[in-house]
Amino acid sequence: MSNERIPADVSGVFDIQAHGPDVWVGESPDYPWGRIYGGLVIAQALWAATQTVNDAHHLHSMHSYFILGGNPDEPVRYEVDRIRNGRSFTTRRVIARQSSGAIFNLSCSFQAHEDGVETQTASFPIDAPAPTEEAAYRDGAGIDRIDVALEDEPRSLVWVRFPDDLGDDHRKQACALAYLSDSNAMDAVATSHPRGMPDEHENWDEFYMTASLDHAMWFHRPGRADDWMLFDTAGHGILRTRGLATGAVFNTAGDHIATIAQEGLIREVKPHS
Repeated sequence: MSNERIPADVSGVFDIQAHGPDVWVGESPDYPWGRIYGGLVIAQALWAATQTVNDAHHLHSMHSYFILGGNPDEPVRYEVDRIRNGRSFTTRRVIARQSSGAIFNLSCSFQAHEDGVETQTASFPIDAPAPTEEAAYRDGAGIDRIDVALEDEPRSLVWVRFPDDLGDDHRKQACALAYLSDSNAMDAVATSHPRGMPDEHENWDEFYMTASLDHAMWFHRPGRADDWMLFDTAGHGILRTRGLATGAVFNTAGDHIATIAQEGLIREVKPHS
């Protein structure tokens, strides 16, 4: 990496503390860009919601809005609203707050297991090398990452992995996958920009000022976020300062684990004269 940035320590991502009924408080590690990584707020908000849900109900979808950039120097308060407890579905809403006010709003849904058909139409990309064939690095968000080189197209193809062993708790694995899900959506948006992607990912701030605006995710199958996951994400163009990306998440066996969609803000950093 051309810049000597210290990756975030993610060992405490799920160490949120209860602070009264349906309220949890989480801390942020230090991120090299000076604000809270969006994936952390998603993961901790989902983890807080999960504490109020029957273990037999599995996370299947989430929809969220980023309201303000989070300050890593102060805790984040996660307030969970138990919208509905049903036999088949459970619905929760979470608001994340700091002293500046609400910084994030999330709705999520959980479903009890039901027998039924299982099909897959999403195809594992043929241009993705096995992660064992490529050199990985630890990025600023504290996750293991392999960026796959592509031809000139509005697309990002990235292997990512949560670096710590998360055990067999399907709830924590799903929340960790959500942590990973904010890793390359804005890359796909940037590939739609005439300036394109930086030669080195760690030089991002020299090219663009970006921020996630809203983020949605659908969880199709159980997966291990502490093993390699492939994010195949496409950019769908930029309208002035907003861009959209959607993508599929696969495990190393080619199973379609999840689908993501994100709209983000992207502003070009003008070179210094």
